[in-house]
Amino acid sequence: MDSGSKPHPADFYRGLELFNRRFYYECHDLWEEVWAEAKGREKLFYQALIMSAVSLYHYGNENLEGALSCHRKARERFRQLPDRFMTLNVSQFVAEMEAFYQGLSAEHTGWNQELRNRPRPTIQLEG
Repeated sequence: MDSGSKPHPADFYRGLELFNRRFYYECHDLWEEVWAEAKGREKLFYQALIMSAVSLYHYGNENLEGALSCHRKARERFRQLPDRFMTLNVSQFVAEMEAFYQGLSAEHTGWNQELRNRPRPTIQLEG
């Protein structure tokens, strides 16, 4: 990675575009490559994003138990990071994910169009 340019490797940005287009499985594949090369808090950061993508992938497959489990794991990792990290407003993204899952539990069985069409969180980087 060129230190004078973007703070993330190119595959991160490709994964970001996939995430925001709701291609969570493909996004997760790209980000795992980035995660494998990362160290320290950066590794934790990418892992939290991967868990967020996997969470939304499970949600899209109506696997709410898997979605909520991955969401909790992502939240635990994000909580170990500053509010802003590597051009992401971490606290804002976590709040968007929390709002998305608010009121849902693993016991929820009534999938309907409202749940299927619920707007998914997106990731917007700063600076």
